[in-house]
Amino acid sequence: MIVSPWFEHDDMSLADLQHDEYWSAVSRIVDGLEYRVDDLAPELKPFMPIRRYDHRDVQWLHDVLAARFRLAWLREHKDCDQQIQLFEGRGYYLDPSVFCFQWYDTLPQQLGKLLEEYPNTVRYVLISVLWPNPDKRGIGAEDALFREVVENERKRINVETP
Repeated sequence: MIVSPWFEHDDMSLADLQHDEYWSAVSRIVDGLEYRVDDLAPELKPFMPIRRYDHRDVQWLHDVLAARFRLAWLREHKDCDQQIQLFEGRGYYLDPSVFCFQWYDTLPQQLGKLLEEYPNTVRYVLISVLWPNPDKRGIGAEDALFREVVENERKRINVETP
């Protein structure tokens, strides 16, 4: 995960928590994409399940979903206009385990919603996983994911405020 702000008032302490849970989240995302192969990318079914992959092929999708979750979480907790603290004391105290549980709990729904908006995401990510760089198929899929999904989501998320 690249820890960087995606929108105004994005909270990097929340992003750091998601960073710490990156490997587990990526695994859940790949499982969710494999689950949707039948309806969104049936030509990839013979290659399932994917046993090994380079996490970097899933990183941008993870970062989009992580930013979407932070935005939704901050909106829900906008009454805590002070800086979020991970330790008790000044500011709004956040229990990291509760935040991570909520992140994991909503991840399948977030992925589903994103796939409704961008159904080719399944194809792009899994092709880049199955045929990683330097294979031209994987490179093309990564480029398409970034151009069609990540850039559009970054623009959309950036104009929304918590």
